[in-house]
Amino acid sequence: RKFTFTANQDLGELQLGGYDPKLVSTDFTMFKMTGLNAYAIDIHSITYGGVELLHFADTNHEKTFAGEFDSGTTCLLIPSSVVKGNFTTAPFSVLRAQQMMGKHHPIVYKSRDIHGQEHSYEMPYSECVEPTEETMILGDPFFRRFVILHDLVDLDNKMMGIAAKNPSYQLGVWTDTSILVPHNPRVHITGTGLTRMHAKRKMRDAGFVQVLAQTKQALHDAHKDALFGADCLWGECNLVDKVAVKSKTMVTYQVQLVIGTPPQPLDVIFDTGSYMLAVFANLPPAGMKPLLKEDKKKK
Repeated sequence: RKFTFTANQDLGELQLGGYDPKLVSTDFTMFKMTGLNAYAIDIHSITYGGVELLHFADTNHEKTFAGEFDSGTTCLLIPSSVVKGNFTTAPFSVLRAQQMMGKHHPIVYKSRDIHGQEHSYEMPYSECVEPTEETMILGDPFFRRFVILHDLVDLDNKMMGIAAKNPSYQLGVWTDTSILVPHNPRVHITGTGLTRMHAKRKMRDAGFVQVLAQTKQALHDAHKDALFGADCLWGECNLVDKVAVKSKTMVTYQVQLVIGTPPQPLDVIFDTGSYMLAVFANLPPAGMKPLLKEDKKKK
């Protein structure tokens, strides 16, 4: 139960079963996975030109906040509120005040690994940063800059790993480009049990973002009784919207799967911000729209 994901401006690569050592130029730094139904790590500091953005309230005894790795979020998202008293000042307002003074700096995230050692991860000024209501999202910029390992081998000790990407490794060269091609062989790394999958990267416009939001709402309405039980669709148990306040576009990574007997090919959106595989066995709820249908028309 391990998988690794990384990307560039053109495509992504999903490695199931672990990771190819050739993909990384450093060892993975491992962090405790935190949060509910989310691939998250505790962030204890974010600085912009040396100015601290996270001013924790006394009620936040851990002095940390969960940063969620979400491949389906285009930008870095920083809370624009005090998040139920976790902060004394909204983190995004501190950042905005610095930017309004014309200061251009990278954003530096800090977290402690499983051994308690502090590590810093720098995001260039050129990466987009947007406000959100209550969540901190380590979005697509993290996956393009680093290799992210998700380790669920021990469900009582789940971990996240971050490593530097090997600049000479070419994404997608040895991956399955399509499971729909008859007799197309699966791509395995001999003796490792590792499978590499090609993920098509696409920037979606405002229309797609709106339809996706409507789709999620329709799915929520159809299953609202289950949302407050043990299972939480889309990982949104508290119904907090993870989409940035002003976001007009979003990135998607699309992979191909076969499901069922007999096998049925499906195009699905790979999104680490949603903790479950969601496909419809019956007719979808009223108001749902096949989001990837337009992609097929354009081929």
